[in-house]
Amino acid sequence: MRMESKKAWYRWPLMAVAVTGLALFAAACSDDDDGDDGGDETPAATSAATSGATQPAGGGETITISAGESIKIGISTTLTTDAAELGIPIRDAALLALSERPDIEGFSIENVIADDLCSGPGSEAAAQQLIAAEVVAVIGPMCSGGAVAALDDYGAENIVVITTSATNTSVTAQGATNLARTAWNDDVQGEEMAKFVYNELNLTNVVLVDDQSTYGKGLMDVFETSFTELGGTVASREVVTVGEQDYSAVVTTITGESPEMVVFGGYIAEGAALVRQLGDAGYEGAFMGADGIADQDFIDQAGEAAEGAYVSRGPQALETNFDEFIAKYIAEYGEDAGTQFTDFTYDGVNVLLNAIEQVATVNSDGDLEINQDDLIAAVKGITLENGATGTVEFLDNGDRDLAVGAINRVDQVTGGVLVELN
Repeated sequence: MRMESKKAWYRWPLMAVAVTGLALFAAACSDDDDGDDGGDETPAATSAATSGATQPAGGGETITISAGESIKIGISTTLTTDAAELGIPIRDAALLALSERPDIEGFSIENVIADDLCSGPGSEAAAQQLIAAEVVAVIGPMCSGGAVAALDDYGAENIVVITTSATNTSVTAQGATNLARTAWNDDVQGEEMAKFVYNELNLTNVVLVDDQSTYGKGLMDVFETSFTELGGTVASREVVTVGEQDYSAVVTTITGESPEMVVFGGYIAEGAALVRQLGDAGYEGAFMGADGIADQDFIDQAGEAAEGAYVSRGPQALETNFDEFIAKYIAEYGEDAGTQFTDFTYDGVNVLLNAIEQVATVNSDGDLEINQDDLIAAVKGITLENGATGTVEFLDNGDRDLAVGAINRVDQVTGGVLVELN
């Protein structure tokens, strides 16, 4: 196969090794964002059996897949590093959706998995791996910094990208025309978190901590703006470093400020270490995190210090088929598989497969042709009804359209598990 010449808010649960073994990925770890079914985890050699280019009505380049070859779908997620607690379930949800629809027009679907390390360099390396494998489209990258970094790589090849978990505003603000995301925009989540703290919990003085990632810092930026506009006070902004576990200096500053709440933007390992060390230092105020820590593993790592913590799980549609999806997911992967962003990934894959079915045609030689511009337009013009996350539609910029019937879900750690409050 080759490329011929070329609004409101909603509710949720979180996310899912293919090991590439490439030294390039190992080097990428420095810039942190933010068992499969036998698919390719390293790119296969390019097939020489291809047919000539065509130019369908949509214009642009055409991907031609020769008879007997497969339709390759890339999955860019985090399979190593601490963020794999979220990335592996994302992979698994994608594989579940692909297993339910194994072929289109008689051409089998093949997955190609790349570990993007939840980082900019890692996601760029994953993009190059998937491009070399000649994927038709990509689910991912997982983290916001990675998505921002890799979009130019995918855009240069006009490959459609559906991210199901990269929530930072900057992801769609870049203006990439080949991008859609089934998850929310953190402009919404950050504002709703601030409203929850100020209006529902009646807390007015907070300290914000982020992990310096695109996701974590961006979410806390939105929270700070919204919270201060409501009348709240941000006593200070602190940062932690991904991979470090000694946050004594930050904890000392926080205990000296005596805020009513600490709000954290980042991922599981750092969030768990922070809340645990705050507890050890005698901090008695409240703690809140967001989707980056919305997993049982956060509680397991933080121990008793996590009890009572609030966790925003992001905007979620009220009318969904989540129960039907999660029953299939747990049957396949087990009760402890992790659920954050799995439903958004499942829907993202089905959006993609529906779009491919709309535009793919078999030519007179028996080869499958997919016009890239047509595929991008089909993805962004799709209406997926009765999805695991509700009805999926996209705005012109690729953001999920959630104009009606949605809430920002907040859980609280109660009895060692996440319990939904609203």
